[in-house]
Amino acid sequence: MKMKLKLKLPRSNCTGTWLLGGLLLLLGLHWHSALGKEEHEVLLLEMDSDADADADCQQQMKDDMDTTESACENFHEYACGNWHPNSSQRAFGAHDMRSQWAAVHKQRLVRHFSQVSSSAEPDQLATFYGNCMSGQQSVRVYTEALERRTYWPLLSNDSATFDWVAASAGLRRFGAQGLWRLKVQPNWQAADQSIFYLLPPSFEMLGSSPISEFLYQRYLKSLLLELGLRVRRASALAAQLVDFEQSLRQLLPLDVEQTLVLREPQSLGQLEQQLPQLQLRRYFDLLLQGLPSGATEKLLVVADLEYLSRLQRLLQRPHSVDPLVLSTWLLLKLPAHVELHQYDEDPLKVRQRHCLERLSILMPRQLSQLLVRLSLGEDPAAYEGQVVRAQRLFSRLQAQFERQLNETDVFEADPSTQTLAIQKLRNMRLILPQIEAEAPGAGAQPLSGNYDENLLQLSQSRALAEFRLVVDCQEKSCDGAQPADRNSLNPLSVNAYYRLKQNAVVLPLGLLTAPSLERCRWINAMDQTARLSGSMGSILGHEMVHALDYDGINYDASGQLSNGQWPPRAIIRFGLRAACYLGSRYSNATLTINENIADSEGLRLAFEAYRHQRTHRGVTDPRGLKTFFVAFAQNWCGSAPSSRGAGAGQHAAHSERVNNVLGNFPEFLEIFQCKAGSQMSPPDKCRIW
Repeated sequence: MKMKLKLKLPRSNCTGTWLLGGLLLLLGLHWHSALGKEEHEVLLLEMDSDADADADCQQQMKDDMDTTESACENFHEYACGNWHPNSSQRAFGAHDMRSQWAAVHKQRLVRHFSQVSSSAEPDQLATFYGNCMSGQQSVRVYTEALERRTYWPLLSNDSATFDWVAASAGLRRFGAQGLWRLKVQPNWQAADQSIFYLLPPSFEMLGSSPISEFLYQRYLKSLLLELGLRVRRASALAAQLVDFEQSLRQLLPLDVEQTLVLREPQSLGQLEQQLPQLQLRRYFDLLLQGLPSGATEKLLVVADLEYLSRLQRLLQRPHSVDPLVLSTWLLLKLPAHVELHQYDEDPLKVRQRHCLERLSILMPRQLSQLLVRLSLGEDPAAYEGQVVRAQRLFSRLQAQFERQLNETDVFEADPSTQTLAIQKLRNMRLILPQIEAEAPGAGAQPLSGNYDENLLQLSQSRALAEFRLVVDCQEKSCDGAQPADRNSLNPLSVNAYYRLKQNAVVLPLGLLTAPSLERCRWINAMDQTARLSGSMGSILGHEMVHALDYDGINYDASGQLSNGQWPPRAIIRFGLRAACYLGSRYSNATLTINENIADSEGLRLAFEAYRHQRTHRGVTDPRGLKTFFVAFAQNWCGSAPSSRGAGAGQHAAHSERVNNVLGNFPEFLEIFQCKAGSQMSPPDKCRIW
């Protein structure tokens, strides 16, 4: 890696004058002469910094803190009391630290596109984004695309029987959904195989309140008016369309959750025998046109049979569904899927977010390459350095986890289970986004100046790529990393996750280029290492621990479901220790227990790995320990969206995720000199590994 010395005028008074900048640089070089290979690489990355990344990380960490709050009474407030996103970041969805990272990415991209749009030769990303922002769309482009696949009574005034099966397949070829949702996902029973899931519609636009239904009806009416219907007829038909969608929603059980159905896959032939009126074989034949012949013969499908059976009965009942209503409802699914005209009257930032999200879905590789250049500069070594740092951090956490598994008494007199756990840990992979440029012409699609046509073209290509993934998995053993790699290549995602059925931690691009790993200026590399361990280390450690939480222990080293792998004695010892996470200081503990375990045990991994690294080099670093704990806490500055509410999901509230976790660490209490009886020092200290 090349050393590039760049001395830049600081952008704010928090970093001092030119003279101070020079002194800091000399100080950095002094530290550099005494550091090992890893710190050497960190410092090189800091020196090769562009304008956007040239931030004083240490000062920013201090600026977010409220040191008037007692660290021993409410550490979340102490570490995050002064944190707030600016108005522009809030307009891009920032409400906590994670969403602020995503907002920064969006700001960079919008700033880039605003500059490129005025140049003589904008690239394809800028062309797509600019056309999306213009709002010059026509519903006719989408209806004409569907007309090429079947006829539509509303458009043709033909009374012949409407071919709703062909219409449904035509919709899905563009990524839109119809009477059911068709998703491509890894088989929950075999992670190396991608299959189809047939699920109920999501009914997101319909909503569940009178207001949302009224707005949806008004939206459908506006689309019908654009198709040339007179006002009174458009209004009446829109009301019928809403009534029809409500009848579909009534097919769902009252307590249904819109999640993937976990049941054994069936062959398409078996499914067709159970649901003959839905003509599923013909649907898939039309869907997979252009792919290898006979593809449908080996298809595996997981289906929500309860919903599909009720749908079949609804379609069979005489006069239960008006063909005009059914056909028109399906006809409008495509423009509704692309959210046609929904953003015309919205604020600029909302439209910008919408267009960026379109790009991240339809052109993820190209957008990822752009974001890397904007975040890290043109030098490919910069991104390679980020990857190396993440992989090295992951390896250190793995080594630390193995040390803890070797030392724990959870596996006392049970070496076989201990061996299984260690083998699973050793098999665990870190999946990082692959953003290498494609060969000229490989998969590249020339875009026109028409946004509607580009949107349809890219949507169809994305859908066909999904279908090809399923078909290829039928003919040969698929690479289990494929689906995860595709999801990791999301420049706007800042959420890492653990894949049970692949035994892999996925680090998406948006997180890999977030400030937790991004190059920035520090007084010395030791502070940088402490921050990296506390922020990104705790994130990776959290996901690794999911391999051995209440769900993870049911899956083996290859990600296969293996109930009974752990004998009762090991499960009992694990449960006795894990029971602490059901204590009274945890809200909704029975729902959030796996996340509570991962939060605390994951930070323990990161802490012990950091301490082992420092001790191994003979460094006493009390300041680094404080930086480590603050960096962890600042992962959770802000609060979750108000629509979720504290503890409404599988995670506890941000403040709980900080205070409850650090309350389990005697080392934290010691370094911040918290006395027994303080709020941050609960009597019960939870720890499993």
